[in-house]
Amino acid sequence: MGKFRRAALWVLGILSALGLVWFIGPIHWNVLNIGNILGIAVCLLILACVLLSGRINALCGKNRAVKKLKTAVLVLFCAGLLWTAALTGLMVSGAASAPPETATVLVLGSKVSGNVPSADLRERIEAAANYLNAHPAAACVACGGQGRGENRTEAEVIREGLVSRGVGASRVFLEDRSTSTQENISNAQKIIGQNGLNRGLAIVTDEYHEYRACSIARGLGASAWAVPAHTPWYIFSACWARELLALSAYLLLP
Repeated sequence: MGKFRRAALWVLGILSALGLVWFIGPIHWNVLNIGNILGIAVCLLILACVLLSGRINALCGKNRAVKKLKTAVLVLFCAGLLWTAALTGLMVSGAASAPPETATVLVLGSKVSGNVPSADLRERIEAAANYLNAHPAAACVACGGQGRGENRTEAEVIREGLVSRGVGASRVFLEDRSTSTQENISNAQKIIGQNGLNRGLAIVTDEYHEYRACSIARGLGASAWAVPAHTPWYIFSACWARELLALSAYLLLP
């Protein structure tokens, strides 16, 4: 085996081991979703391929079908890296569109444990409160129904958090029936129309989620801009990987 190939395998092995730690980390904070499950599986697969590279190369020398399979896997791996980079670029670009002064603030829900907002929902509430306190004429729609393990709706928890941070309760309307981003925005648009609020949307959600959320809103006929909340670093890997899957489905499936 050449020095370059040996060095490349070492680098790939180290990166996959670090990736494994990165995706396992959120489990400590009770975050286990399809995102970090997939990340863990991919890192384990890469690590296994690195450790078994000698045997794989030996089989490739003896069996043409194995060699073709190896080539196909490498092509898929490279395509996956390019697709991941492209989607990440879209996520970054989606968080960069600043809203006008008159837009109605839409706070998208996230998990609540009992009565306690999750780490990323706390960040969304904080970002929304900062924006609303800086724009006292803006109204707000808090979005999110009640899921498993939640004692109250996500919308109620968001409003409570906003009020505790100085936002007047009369400025916050509740959309408390939705279970997805699509429903968040569609139901909120009805509330906005019923109450004569500005139809332009300043969407508050995690940075990685802004592109898809704003795209869904525009697909429903609304003008939409981003008010991004920072995702806590210790759960970022799970959230980002999950959004890769959700964004892929949004772009590729009818």
